Amino acid sequence: MTHELDEKFIGTGEIKGMVFKMLTQNDHSFLWQVINGDSVHYEVWLKKTNPVCIDFENRIYSETEFKYRKPKAKDFGIWAWSFTNNQKALKKFLI
Repeated sequence: MTHELDEKFIGTGEIKGMVFKMLTQNDHSFLWQVINGDSVHYEVWLKKTNPVCIDFENRIYSETEFKYRKPKAKDFGIWAWSFTNNQKALKKFLI
């Protein structure tokens, strides 16, 4: 079982304050609209998962439950991409 991402969330950490709205998803990717103050851009993320941690103290992870990963800055250009144009983002999403 894979836990779904919220369709809308506000970023924390290195993306603090950015508003993410999922526009669509398919079997392989997510397409997001990202609002950062007065600026809007679009992100495409491949679907990557990690096992859910069931015991933090002993670092025990589930073998059956997973959650989708959100990319970090270092992941862009590898499995996540950012676009100023919705059409370019949609084209990448559909590949």
